[in-house]
Amino acid sequence: MKRVSMLIAAGAMSLSMMAGVAQAADVNFGVQASRGADKAKAQWEELGKYLAGKLGKSVEIVPLKPDQTESAFNGGDVHFVLSNPTIAVILEEKSGAKPLATMKTKSGAQFAGVIMCNKGKGITDAAGMKGKKVMAYKFKKSAAAYVFQVAHLKEKGVDPHADFAVFKEAKKQDDIALAVKAGVMDCGFVKSGLLETLEKEGKVKIADYAIIDQQSGDGYAPVHSTVLYPSWTVMAGANADPAVADAVKSALLGLGADDPAAKKAKLVGFVEPLSLEGLKKALKDLGLPPYGG
Repeated sequence: MKRVSMLIAAGAMSLSMMAGVAQAADVNFGVQASRGADKAKAQWEELGKYLAGKLGKSVEIVPLKPDQTESAFNGGDVHFVLSNPTIAVILEEKSGAKPLATMKTKSGAQFAGVIMCNKGKGITDAAGMKGKKVMAYKFKKSAAAYVFQVAHLKEKGVDPHADFAVFKEAKKQDDIALAVKAGVMDCGFVKSGLLETLEKEGKVKIADYAIIDQQSGDGYAPVHSTVLYPSWTVMAGANADPAVADAVKSALLGLGADDPAAKKAKLVGFVEPLSLEGLKKALKDLGLPPYGG
């Protein structure tokens, strides 16, 4: 019993220390960590330095999982967050958050979802996925590794939660691609651009996958299965100082492609926030948060 009490106390002390580190910064800037906290921290740490230089304030980068973002935002643990558009809609509708800027990569300020299957399984279209084992990321919260694909498949007459033999959540999107490659899962949902990244890292070959309903002709280069939606969006919390929010927006819009922060994050920069109305409609049609579910 004494050992248990010591462990609980140690855990509480650790959490307190972590909170102290976050609260020590003038600005806590949350970032989605779909590939894990370490990768997120490494990817965005230069942006934190860039913002600190522009604002004249200390900036802490705080990696967040999709299901942590809303509570961290509402609790004031983060003042700003770079989130997937689904979370952005939830924060705007439920927490009064304000969109500041949309992220832009070499592919543009939009992205999409990929529906991929193990090539050896013989699955070539959406209907062929019925009765199969499929993996996605963060049900109801992930934009490009759940929402985009579910909306697409329902238009094709396939209901993932009713028609798949297994529909499983992954802890990281990388795990989805690797599980499908290994044949552990028949198909998977990931965000556009991830397969290209994993191929460059030598972990997969895009040619080894069957891309379901692969899109072309929309000017978007990475392989993708769904229509395009706004990319990740920087949101300012309702409790954020308006002057600081304006300064953050100005700094983001002024980020150049040659800046170390942009290069480290593999960005071109940020643009004025793109409309989220198309995504809001998709979420309403699916009955997903913040409109249902």
